[in-house]
Amino acid sequence: MAAACRFGLLHGENNLALTGSTMHRNLSSIGSLSGIMWNSKLPGTTGVAKRGIFSITTTSQVRSYGSNSRDEAARAPSSSSVTQKGRYTRGLNVKDEERPSRSRITVPQMTRTGRSETLTKYYATCAPGLEKVLAAELSSPLISAQEVEEGSAGVSFVGTKVTGYKANLWLRTAVRVLVQLAAGPLPLGRGQYDPVYMFVREAVDWPSLLVDESSEQYGRRESSGDREDVLPSSRARPATRASPQGYKFRNFVVQSRVWSCTDISSSEFATLRAKDAICDSVRDACGGNRPEPPEKGVVVDVPLFLSLYRDTAVLYRDLSGVSLHKRGYRDVMHKASLNEGIAAACLTITGWNPAVAGFGDANKNALQKERVLLDPMCGSGTFLIEAALMASNFAPGLLRRQWPFQAWHDFDQSAWKQCKDAALSAQLSSVPGVRLLGNDIHEGALSLCKKDAKTAGVLHLLELSCEDCQNYEPPVVPSLVVTNPPWGTRLTDEFR
Repeated sequence: MAAACRFGLLHGENNLALTGSTMHRNLSSIGSLSGIMWNSKLPGTTGVAKRGIFSITTTSQVRSYGSNSRDEAARAPSSSSVTQKGRYTRGLNVKDEERPSRSRITVPQMTRTGRSETLTKYYATCAPGLEKVLAAELSSPLISAQEVEEGSAGVSFVGTKVTGYKANLWLRTAVRVLVQLAAGPLPLGRGQYDPVYMFVREAVDWPSLLVDESSEQYGRRESSGDREDVLPSSRARPATRASPQGYKFRNFVVQSRVWSCTDISSSEFATLRAKDAICDSVRDACGGNRPEPPEKGVVVDVPLFLSLYRDTAVLYRDLSGVSLHKRGYRDVMHKASLNEGIAAACLTITGWNPAVAGFGDANKNALQKERVLLDPMCGSGTFLIEAALMASNFAPGLLRRQWPFQAWHDFDQSAWKQCKDAALSAQLSSVPGVRLLGNDIHEGALSLCKKDAKTAGVLHLLELSCEDCQNYEPPVVPSLVVTNPPWGTRLTDEFR
């Protein structure tokens, strides 16, 4: 086995990858290393590494799990539109002459077998280059999504309401999970009622989404066709604010992204017109009353995302709200901390995650029956904590206390409880045959690691030490080494 192990370094400001570093002789028998390479020449390889995730062994072999140009990433989410016949077509691949009629906005519900079993369209976003990893997660038995299709910086899939709940609980590499509300071509015409305003206003029955059913002045609506306009009783949490006339509203925010549209080019303007359309719709239905903007620091009840690409619009509700990489176990961030979703992707690519198949074999170089992971420069412990959550089959979403969809009018409390109970029952309290070794020279970073691991409930699985990496001797030969070395301008102006 080669004595030198190659490893990649996150170096955001210079987009530089450092490889070919030689570990101390005590680490010379380390098997494989997972890292992130950023647009740089890899020593011992041919060609230039594209931006993405790589699995690196003691040889010079490098495997890329997807690469996306900046232009491709900018189009995410690469949403799907629905034709009038209910057939899903990729929004990014529809040619001008193939666009559906501009006379109808389609609500994406495919079949109805019960409130929680209605199939609908979702889009999970991720960092560019991680689409294959995210698709594998969605296809795993933990989520069992249907029609999983990789896009640009995300993956589309179809599932029930329970599928969306499971995705938020179990996804480790996703940024957020979006559920599609409506899709269709932008209406023609400009002026006071511009295309964005017209599309958003007609796309959804906004009072049913934003008016709390406990409002005295608001009459309950009847079901209309395939639209779920019936408000379930007492399922939404208390609304943010009530008007003097007795109306209570759920607050909302809108984010927009515009690419290659005929009549609009500004994402900020699209966001403004979408808000105007929603408020006007609610005001007309509620006697001039409208929702107030959410207060700073509160969880938004109904986060919305509007994607406009080549005159095709797709409107989503955001189930996740805050980015999913914010698990809930970390209150204080070290300035060099690795993003939890990126760390989870690296571990999945090496094969450490037993729930997601199709990638590397973390036991390939094991000299014993134990799976031993080592991070010789663990810092605040992102790799170790994420590896422990995977080994113990701990759903990362269980660490989060509040979700936007718990405020929605169609929230299914019973289905959500069943999803959480199933995730809790799948969790392992101990992981025989697995050892997680961590070392760092900085006592302050190790204290953060211990605090976060305790919050995550995995501190008992970690074996930590405080030594110089050059003098550190692992108690056993590790089968897998992962690390994010503390080098580069994110810490100092000079390499050390």
